Amino acid sequence: MHLILMGAQGSGKGTQAARLAPRLRLEHLSTGDLFREAIAAKSPLGQRVQPIYDRGDLIPDDLTVALVEERLDRIAADRAEGLAARGALFDGFPRTLAQAEALDALLARRGEAIAAIVEIDVPMDQLVSRLSGRRVCPNCGTTYHVEFNPPKQAGVCDVCGGTPAQRDDDKPGPITRRLENYRTQTAPLLAYYRERGLLTRVDGAQDIELVTQAILDAVGPRLADGATSGTSDGPVRDEA
Repeated sequence: MHLILMGAQGSGKGTQAARLAPRLRLEHLSTGDLFREAIAAKSPLGQRVQPIYDRGDLIPDDLTVALVEERLDRIAADRAEGLAARGALFDGFPRTLAQAEALDALLARRGEAIAAIVEIDVPMDQLVSRLSGRRVCPNCGTTYHVEFNPPKQAGVCDVCGGTPAQRDDDKPGPITRRLENYRTQTAPLLAYYRERGLLTRVDGAQDIELVTQAILDAVGPRLADGATSGTSDGPVRDEA
């Protein structure tokens, strides 16, 4: 059984995936990581991906899905050997309806299924604030946030002593355009999963631990019993 986390840039999707995967005995699967690993390994798929990746173009769906299947094969092999992972936690994939349909077809061939999809929902103004506070060291690439994760000494990278700066695409105008593109692109995808009874929306404006607990409360029973329908579309909040 597999879990999908969805959310706009700045929603905390990657943070939550890293926290949830070990607790749910799922392998964190990010397509960006898959691209980089395949390229580094110089696998046949990696060699096809590299020139596209180097140009900065979008990786075609067929190559992305092939890389996903390659990783699912590895998870299945590990599971057969008694290792911990019982499925994948997809971080930001699928991104489009076409990718979702391709993933469904792939899993159906394997006799596998998506147990739940969680959308981490954060208001637009908070997403802009989170993303516009990001600072990146131009020398070593270390990432900071002016509010949540500043360097120990203001304006000085902890790692190399460089000067963290705001990237052009982290300024409010470009951020807003990126977020609008996300909403437009994923709206049909969210409707697709909602109609199948798989989608749960979690309030991502809460503290990190509360978001984690809300997701665990929402998906834990589904992963435990293999249910594939009947979840709520409304916000899930931790009441503790």
